[in-house]
Amino acid sequence: MKRYILLFCATVVLGACNKNDNMLQFDAGQSYIYFAYPNANTRAAEKYIDSVYYGFALDTDLQRKEKTIAVPIRVGGESRSNNRTYAYIVEDSSRYEPNTVKFSSPVMGANNFVDTLFITFQRSIKMKTEPTVLYLRLEGNSEFVPGNVYNQKIKIVVDDILNEPLWWNTWKNYFGPYQKEVFQQWMQIYYLGADPSPDLYTAAPGPVYYWNNMPTSANGSWYPVTFNYIQVLKQYFIDHQVYPNGDSTKERIQLP
Repeated sequence: MKRYILLFCATVVLGACNKNDNMLQFDAGQSYIYFAYPNANTRAAEKYIDSVYYGFALDTDLQRKEKTIAVPIRVGGESRSNNRTYAYIVEDSSRYEPNTVKFSSPVMGANNFVDTLFITFQRSIKMKTEPTVLYLRLEGNSEFVPGNVYNQKIKIVVDDILNEPLWWNTWKNYFGPYQKEVFQQWMQIYYLGADPSPDLYTAAPGPVYYWNNMPTSANGSWYPVTFNYIQVLKQYFIDHQVYPNGDSTKERIQLP
């Protein structure tokens, strides 16, 4: 019986080693570096994500001219009592205008296990039709070795494109044909938290409904708060002269 137990234990250990080959190569004297952008989905298997998106057109500040994205950089292994420089490259497959993107210095602060790479994007005309896409990849140098094989690269996408949302057709009788100016103003008015209504079907407590999670049917008796805000939106376009793309030669925007 003892022989069988020993055989079982040996099999388990060998299996674990095969499954975690990278762990066997870990050198406690090295410093391993990787991107550590947190995953908002805390239930996901991966703690960090490898793709980040930001849209100027979706920002609550419609006049924003630049956006800084903070990308955490984490170290596994040893920290040091001095500042250290890490290395990364912008891969050739990236699509961006160099004069509209600025990077902070790639420095891991003294005694830190985490620091931040700041990337600032200037809002540009080109972003209205074509997204800016960066592919960053960490590289080894005299201070660090790339670690965490799933997070040695990160993709960052920034644009200024406001596409028609899937729910628009359901509410078209109240919003009219899709106009980005109407959608942008609706985001300002019907933000998450403005409507305290519970979920109509599950009775889950609010806030539930907002511009990015609209009710599935345009029924005023079922969703009275939503309709109250539509009246606020309608009044805005009565009080303010707004034209498609700012072109005053076109008919001003008004709701049905």
